[in-house]
Amino acid sequence: MSETKLPTILLIRHGETQWNIEGRLQGQRDAPLTVNGFRQVCAVAENTRDIWMKLSADRAVSYFSSPLGRARQTASVLADFWGIRYSDFQYNDAIAERNYGAWEGMTLPEISRLRPLEFDAHQRDIWGYEVPDGESKNQLSTRIKHWLATLSVNNPHVIVTHSGCFRLIRGLYVGASKMEMDAYREPQTTSYLLSDGKELEYTMPIELTKRFDLNSQALTVQI
Repeated sequence: MSETKLPTILLIRHGETQWNIEGRLQGQRDAPLTVNGFRQVCAVAENTRDIWMKLSADRAVSYFSSPLGRARQTASVLADFWGIRYSDFQYNDAIAERNYGAWEGMTLPEISRLRPLEFDAHQRDIWGYEVPDGESKNQLSTRIKHWLATLSVNNPHVIVTHSGCFRLIRGLYVGASKMEMDAYREPQTTSYLLSDGKELEYTMPIELTKRFDLNSQALTVQI
């Protein structure tokens, strides 16, 4: 981002879904949270409670979520944990997951086997390749960048989104290169505080992993 002054953002991913377990690209189709996914969100809400309380004590917080069901479920659990209204969340298509078009619902091995020409073209140009009936990573980046530029710098924001958007928001905020963003690998239970052009990672402490009986912290298909 190019602004001298940047908004403060608490960035959170949705919890584990059924398709996450199966390694399927979800994109703008939906799969519901697993039991472990709900536990993950509870653990994330507890892990970020102190920073959320600090942010909300100073100024009114704006709450944003992707409109997709798995993000809405996550926002609902956060609202319950933090004692805010679910209706406080605003839903914006700009932070919906990348549209994977014809690939949605497939695993990477399935795409490689069933649509090899498309898969190879993507591997040659990871950012520029536009998935049939979907969008490229460059197009997603542009969508995210334009939306971030609309956020007020006068109050903090909580954003609930998906892995692709999550990584682009992080990278665009701190000025990471495409290569650096491609290397991001964070568990589903990791959150970030973005402030003054820097990021602070909130990993999941072992005590919360045990308290909420998390089966895993889940990684997402990287593409």
